[in-house]
Amino acid sequence: MNTHQLEIFYQVAKFQSVSKAAEALYISQPAVSSQIKKLESAYGVHLIEKNGQGIQLTALGLQLYEIIRSFFESSIVSAESLLKNSAVLRVSGNFLMTHFVIPQIFEQENDATHFGQLIIKSTSSFNALTELKNGYCDLALISTSSRPILSADILVKKIFDDEIISVSKKPIESNVTSLIISKSKMDVYKILEKNNPLFSNLPYTAVESTQDAISNIDINKNSATFISARFLKYFEKDYQYSYTGVKNSIYALYKSNNFHTDEILELIDEMKTHTK
Repeated sequence: MNTHQLEIFYQVAKFQSVSKAAEALYISQPAVSSQIKKLESAYGVHLIEKNGQGIQLTALGLQLYEIIRSFFESSIVSAESLLKNSAVLRVSGNFLMTHFVIPQIFEQENDATHFGQLIIKSTSSFNALTELKNGYCDLALISTSSRPILSADILVKKIFDDEIISVSKKPIESNVTSLIISKSKMDVYKILEKNNPLFSNLPYTAVESTQDAISNIDINKNSATFISARFLKYFEKDYQYSYTGVKNSIYALYKSNNFHTDEILELIDEMKTHTK
C-alpha cells in the first residue's frame, strides 16, 4: 500500500476539497487528483465523487477515512513528538527533588552539562507516575511510604529514606486547628491518624502537591502540613516543626526501554550522592 497516496486521500477527505488538500501538502491540485485516481485504480474502487461544484466521499471513502484518521491525527503527531523530544531528558517529580536536589547537583557539579538537555517539571508524585506511564516523561521522582509495585517495564530505584515532619506557622500542640495534606503524604496522615492523637481529630484538606500545601499554610496560619525533614534547612526559620516518627522514601522510576537509560542512571547516582 502506498502510504503517500493514503496521506493525500486523508487530506482531501479532511477538507472535502482538492484545493485545500493541495495547499496543506504543498503540492499542485493536479498532483493531488492524480494520486487519488492511482489509489482508486490500484484497488478498483471509488473513494471520491463529484457533488455539484465540490466533492464528497463515497460510502467506502468515508469508511477508509475513519480508519486512517486516527493514524494521521494521533499516531503521526505522537511519533513526531517522540522524535523531537528524543534529545531531551524529561524529568517529572515532587517539589523537593525538582526544586532543591536536582538544582543543587547542577550548581555544585562543574561537569553537569554532560547530562545534555533536561526538562524538569515539578508536580505531585501521583502525576509524575502517571506521566511516566503515558510516556510524557522519562524519569519520575516520587515520594511514598512503600516501594511501588508496577508493571515489569518500569524499573524502580530508591534514592533515600525521607523523615517526615509536621510544620506550621504556630505551635502545633496548641494552635493548629486543621491540616493541609498533599496527595503524596496522605499515607503519612493515615498512619498518624491512628497512632498520634495530635492529628487524629483534625479536619484536613487534600491538595495536589507539597508546594501547594506549603503555600496554603502560609495563608491559613492555624493549619499544619507534612513535609520532608530535608526541607528544614530551607524553612526552619519560618515554621514551627516536629518530627512525626514516620518515614517515606524517594524513588526514581523509569521505563526499561528508555533510550536515555545511561543518563538516567547517572543522574540517579548523582542524586544519591548529594542526598547522603
